[in-house]
Amino acid sequence: MIPCLLIGDSIALGVGNTLPECRTEARVGISSRQFVHQLLSPREADRVVISLGVNDGVSPQTVANLQRVRNSIRGSAVYWLLPANHEYTRAAIREVAARYGDRLIDCAPEVGRDGLHPTGAGYRKLGAMIRAAAHHRA
Repeated sequence: MIPCLLIGDSIALGVGNTLPECRTEARVGISSRQFVHQLLSPREADRVVISLGVNDGVSPQTVANLQRVRNSIRGSAVYWLLPANHEYTRAAIREVAARYGDRLIDCAPEVGRDGLHPTGAGYRKLGAMIRAAAHHRA
């Protein structure tokens, strides 16, 4: 089993760049629907970090798509990155994460000028939080 896997969108890519020990399977601008249709496959890792949904807009399919992604994952610990300022997506992620008892990591405190993506320091801080959570569990 791989120790760490990040899946999803550009935020997952950014965090993945700070965690070289993790495998990252993500695409810039990908929606949860596109992820389900293009990249979904069963995955297993000790820690899984998911960043999806923010590119969906207000889609009635977001929760169902996130649920399908989550159903394909086996991990000792699963984390969802909550995007900044997208309340519809934040609510969808919270709903799916709560269903599984997954952990949430809020990106909002680390956001940069565009109001969505973390700053360089923010990505490093998010990566450090994920790494620290793994050591805390061990």
